[in-house]
Amino acid sequence: MITSNGARVHDENDNLIFSRNVDPALVAQLVEMVKNDETITIHIYRENDWLLNRVDEDLEKYHKDSGFSATLFDVDNPPTEDVAKIFFIRHDHDYLTGYEKKFNEIFGDKVSVAFSTPFCLEVMASGVSKGDALKAVAEIKGFSLNECIAFGDGMNDVEMLSAANKG
Repeated sequence: MITSNGARVHDENDNLIFSRNVDPALVAQLVEMVKNDETITIHIYRENDWLLNRVDEDLEKYHKDSGFSATLFDVDNPPTEDVAKIFFIRHDHDYLTGYEKKFNEIFGDKVSVAFSTPFCLEVMASGVSKGDALKAVAEIKGFSLNECIAFGDGMNDVEMLSAANKG
């Protein structure tokens, strides 16, 4: 199972077989850059944690159905260790593209930046993508990418769909 936009891969027994975290210093900088923008909700994914900077009523409905819930974190003291990805939600794609440009200019090749939906801007460690994760899984299993089929439904699936023989 490839999760966190390729930052985590678990085997069929839910054992972690691949992991690449965002540099803790970069997590702190990203939160600092966005924390005063009250129009954006900041999400941090860690191994077993989903953390938010504010309550999101839309997610509350999802949490009731899934049984999985996020907890709040303090933007002045954010968790920075073991972060698979940090992402930013605002229902205005054009607004978020400004942050995409800023993150790429400031951090360059230290991070991978991608939209998973038009309203969700994700930041992962450098070189993290579902395509890279698919390649790692194929190698572990002894397959080539020519033997792989991939399914996806988001903007952040392009690399994976392109890497597989059939996407």
